[in-house]
Amino acid sequence: MNHVIILAAGQGQRIKMKDDKMLIKAGGRPLIYYSLMTFNDHPEINLISVVANKNNKLSIKKIIETYKFTKAKYLSVGGLTRQKSLENGLIPIRKTAKGNDVIIVHNGANPLPSHEEISKVIALAQEHGACISGHFISNTLKEINKVHVIQTHDRKNFFLAETPQAVKYSILKKAINGANKSNFLATDEAMLLENIGQKVAYTEASEENFKITTQQDYFKLKTILGDVPDDFRVGIGQDSHVFEDKKNGLTLAGIYFPNEKKLEANSDGDVILHAIFNALSQATGDMSLGFYADEEFKKGITDSKKYLEIILKKIKKDKFYINSVGLMIECKTPKIDPITVSLKKSLSRILSVKPSRIGITATSGENATIFGAGFGIQCFAIASLKKDK
Repeated sequence: MNHVIILAAGQGQRIKMKDDKMLIKAGGRPLIYYSLMTFNDHPEINLISVVANKNNKLSIKKIIETYKFTKAKYLSVGGLTRQKSLENGLIPIRKTAKGNDVIIVHNGANPLPSHEEISKVIALAQEHGACISGHFISNTLKEINKVHVIQTHDRKNFFLAETPQAVKYSILKKAINGANKSNFLATDEAMLLENIGQKVAYTEASEENFKITTQQDYFKLKTILGDVPDDFRVGIGQDSHVFEDKKNGLTLAGIYFPNEKKLEANSDGDVILHAIFNALSQATGDMSLGFYADEEFKKGITDSKKYLEIILKKIKKDKFYINSVGLMIECKTPKIDPITVSLKKSLSRILSVKPSRIGITATSGENATIFGAGFGIQCFAIASLKKDK
């Protein structure tokens, strides 16, 4: 059998948040949820023992019940050290564990281990007796004292340990007994095993398997899970117009092209600025362009840049700024690629966004729509806003 001990008893002081680290939300779920889900769903895992602290035990119990993590049979309270918490998590497992069973120890603060690396540490523990997962070092490794660099080490000989870490039950018992007799205190399970001379295999951890220690780690996790920060907004907009039959004079992104067909509209028909307006308005929770355009037209205003000023003022009032803009344009004429640089420069001036933060792509539509057939222009826009600190 393969037994898992999830360590969730730490205080998480370095993350500097009010809530218990195991209970902070990411992707709409408590942090501990992800480790529980991964091991509960893994076909090679038979039983899970969770080690909580006195403050989060009831909450974790509720999470286990709510999400029906049926393999999580045991829930105990941890000790003052990681090593003691490990021992407490092992107590209920001892009732059924046999010598060659594999014990997988995992930090609840490592929410995203992959199924593949779990299977790999189990297989290597069965073959070698023990195995850890971790990351290879990519930076140059320096040894220092309080003032100077002492020497440079070959980074190929070093490995950043993560969890899961796996070991045969008989070997883990021996390691714990040996540490207790000699008052040896380890910072992870591999260190316990090294203390008794046990060789430990290793396997590379997945890129997303990292420990949530600081707030930066937490924000990275939220990004991976698709959380949108409170200071970030996104909106999508669209606009389209057909060409007038016999008139020339096209306006796109605030630029006038006298030799191109004119778009039929009450305003100048600038589909790019109209689509951007709708994207920005959606990001701020405001109304669509049509809500404002009729009133502006009654005032004799046909310049779409003037329309855009309405939403730009609202963005500034809400203390946001435009982070990026992406456009997808569908038309047969004009050809967009040759004028992309000019469009970006114009939008950069209008929106106060660097040209490098503006993306423009185009398609002819293969004649599948009226725009691809040359009867007009359609534009989709996506815009992101960030809080102006």
